Amino acid sequence: MHRVHRPLALLILGAALAGCGEAPVPEGCGPEASAAKKTAMNGTPMPECAGPQAQACLADSGRKHYFCSTADLLEWQKGLGDNEGEIVTFTRDLSDVDWNPRDTGDWVTMDTAWFVVGHERDNGQDQTPPVGFSDLGDAEIFASKHGGRITGRQGLPAPGD
Repeated sequence: MHRVHRPLALLILGAALAGCGEAPVPEGCGPEASAAKKTAMNGTPMPECAGPQAQACLADSGRKHYFCSTADLLEWQKGLGDNEGEIVTFTRDLSDVDWNPRDTGDWVTMDTAWFVVGHERDNGQDQTPPVGFSDLGDAEIFASKHGGRITGRQGLPAPGD
């Protein structure tokens, strides 16, 4: 009988579980830097949008839509019909990005992000939209400074709430 050492077994288990929970992004639907000339909801150029920007990609066509905030994306998505097919959504990862300089930063799929909702940080458009983070610790730091609670995608408020 072969014995597997506990550290080795844990390493193998960790490697097997790595990446679980995040579906692969369809080809052509990866996030892009915030360079859109205008956003889908209000026509604002992305470089003028502070805070938690968002993107959506219609997987069937590869067509992309850009939003000044996660709240705008959620509102847009609410108005879509059921025949749009798979929609891949991203939020700007504010784990390592400063809010004000509008750094294009990194992006994280909204299905895997941690969000701070109910905070007091305005994005310059009279909104306090959900703020996305890839790192739970960064979400906790943001919430300790600006209030709010931490949730995953399923806990995001419905548009208008």
